[in-house]
Amino acid sequence: AMSAAVQTVPEEPRVLRALPGRVRVHLPEWSGQGEHALEARLRQIPGVRSAQANPLTRNVLIGFDPAATDQQRVLDAVRAAEPPAGDARAGATRPALPSARPSVLRERRDHRGRARIAVPGLEGNPALARQLVERLQQQPGVRRVAASALTSRLLVEYDSHQTDLEDFLAEITGMELPDLPGQDQPSHPLDPAPLIQSATRTVGAGLGLGLLASRRLLGVTSPPAGGATAAQVAGIIGIVQGFPITRNGLRRLLGRDTADILFQGAAIVSLALSGSPLGLSVTGAEALRLLTEVVARRRAWKRYEERLGDAAAAHPGAVIRLEAGERCPLAGQVIEGTGTAIGRDGRLAPLAPGSDIGAGSRVHGGPFVVGLQGGAPFAPEQRDVPATPSLYDRYVQALGPASLAYAVLTAVVTRSFGRAFAALLLVTPRTSVIATEGANTGASARVLRAGVTVVGTRPHRVVRRPDLLLIDGPRVLTEGHEIAGTLPVGEEGDPAELLGYAAGVAAAAGAPWGGAFPAGDRVEASDGTFDGRVAAATIGGERYTLGPATDHDAVPAALRLRHRGETLLALRRAGEPRPRALFALRPRLARDVADLVATARRRGVALALIRHGDAATAQAVARRAGMQLLDGDPVALIRARQDEGALVAFLSDSAASGAAFAACDLAIGLSSGRSGRFPARADLLAPDLGAVAAVVETGARREAAVRDGVLLSLAANVAGAVWGFRGAPGVEAASRFVYVTALGALADNWLRLRGGERPRDALTRLADPRPERWGRRDVA
Repeated sequence: AMSAAVQTVPEEPRVLRALPGRVRVHLPEWSGQGEHALEARLRQIPGVRSAQANPLTRNVLIGFDPAATDQQRVLDAVRAAEPPAGDARAGATRPALPSARPSVLRERRDHRGRARIAVPGLEGNPALARQLVERLQQQPGVRRVAASALTSRLLVEYDSHQTDLEDFLAEITGMELPDLPGQDQPSHPLDPAPLIQSATRTVGAGLGLGLLASRRLLGVTSPPAGGATAAQVAGIIGIVQGFPITRNGLRRLLGRDTADILFQGAAIVSLALSGSPLGLSVTGAEALRLLTEVVARRRAWKRYEERLGDAAAAHPGAVIRLEAGERCPLAGQVIEGTGTAIGRDGRLAPLAPGSDIGAGSRVHGGPFVVGLQGGAPFAPEQRDVPATPSLYDRYVQALGPASLAYAVLTAVVTRSFGRAFAALLLVTPRTSVIATEGANTGASARVLRAGVTVVGTRPHRVVRRPDLLLIDGPRVLTEGHEIAGTLPVGEEGDPAELLGYAAGVAAAAGAPWGGAFPAGDRVEASDGTFDGRVAAATIGGERYTLGPATDHDAVPAALRLRHRGETLLALRRAGEPRPRALFALRPRLARDVADLVATARRRGVALALIRHGDAATAQAVARRAGMQLLDGDPVALIRARQDEGALVAFLSDSAASGAAFAACDLAIGLSSGRSGRFPARADLLAPDLGAVAAVVETGARREAAVRDGVLLSLAANVAGAVWGFRGAPGVEAASRFVYVTALGALADNWLRLRGGERPRDALTRLADPRPERWGRRDVA
């Protein structure tokens, strides 16, 4: 009777984040069905301008007019409009929308087919990756299926005699994939479209210049037939391509590469027919710069695939084998093997069958058999507040109306359509647009020369100077351990001699902290063993052990307090009740931390370290590195700075950072050659912190190149406006202003972003130190 009287109280909608005119509300009782109907009802509320519901997170982002309503009224209306839990009728009346055909990169080698199939949202749903792999592996003729959160694609290798690619696409589109509002179609580093369009444009511009040079050599000085018309066509294309609103609109409508090859191809033909070597030079320089970057990006990706060698697939449910020194790609559980793992706080944790292991943890000991589990699903969401407008943003926003007003004024004063048309060519942001896109390309090429792999699945994320670089935990900044102090126990024992004994035991046993002890004074030891916690070896016929100090070792409280956040190791001889010495170990800062900090300070980039695990360890690492320590959820920290208009870059070595990678403005994955599997959707893969410093430096150089392009464009606008009123320039003469300043901007880009190569020894981590494990194997 008592249990019958207990009733479950429905959870009320709650506000997750509120800004003037915007509020994000979580609906805990919403089933996730009927999102379009829910959005429609919310838009009918007086004062509400927009509503975007996410069935995966059960959140609703609502934009409203603060003058017409307030947050409390919106929240009350949401309670009234929310569908009842489990009510499928809201979505039942909506006709089912056909699933879009996935983007596919297809390769064929005789009868062996290979396809990379884009699955938007794959990186945020580990269970979906497992489900897709298991279902596709059941198809006849399938050789291998691998899911890659890094590219948000599936790699399928199959026998085309037994099955067809359309069968896989039908299987994928037939599944109930999560509906993610605003989700982009992930591109791929090996997509041939950018290579084709840049190569075509380069060759076309070269042929056009060759044609003009041949006419000069043959003494032909008269313009080709239809040259005036061709010049007008080139001018129209220049106007369309010169304003970001039309240029980007056409790219969204037709696709970036299709729009560029169509309009630039037409521009090349018209410029050649009108006899414009300057215009062809600008087009050819743009295309050649892009072509070299695309070739370098593809080569870097292929090297990344080669470094993976025979790496096993990393998706939830997979069982993999880890050797000493490798990273666990996803969170999992140890099935076999004993040893240690380096946690996100940089400290060692023991591993044994049944132990949990975090994503990105480097293991020692083993070998291990690990069952991968993955993490919690998440839905990528766009930032609520746009970034603070840059100089380029303010310039193009202001020049659009100014250019139109200048053209109208010219038409009214001169009563000439031709003069008005020329005015649009004289006052245009085209030089700044060319400079900005050239700077984006040059920045990508520069970080590639520094050893960074540009993944580029989100083309809108370019290498820019961030306002804040958030670093995901002390492990990102550390490499192994170092001795922080040696304390002999009792009156006997020389610290140097005891240090040599400890070094001998650690080396003979293969303990993970062996590198912390100096090798010069190492005492020879034999018969070493390591059980994942304690190292043991024989020295001079006696057995010694080295392992974490226990409560029975009676470590003085003052010593523990002095070495908070550090690991205390006890060296003991078999049969003795107390240890002979205590050694304090702390995480050792990576060799490039100082370079990263110095570069960030010089370029005005704030650095902050996020605490994970032991607070004392994180505080010590942050203090030694010279950066701020933050406590909290990475996504919340990113959103808080973005709400202030800041650009936030996020650096992590863990697949558990997928949600933060999706939320930030530039995602940098720390992935060395030995741990090349990176199952999270990062924008850049850096081999070490030196490469991250190169990204910061390149972003600052890119900003300077864009600034120079804006100033050149503004100078051309002022000079062109004065000339347009005083004279009557034709279309060709008006275009010449843009071509000259655009060439100057491209030259400035090259000067700003040239170089960037790192010394050869700094890139050794890109290569797997076990060459016998190398082998060609593609990933999704």
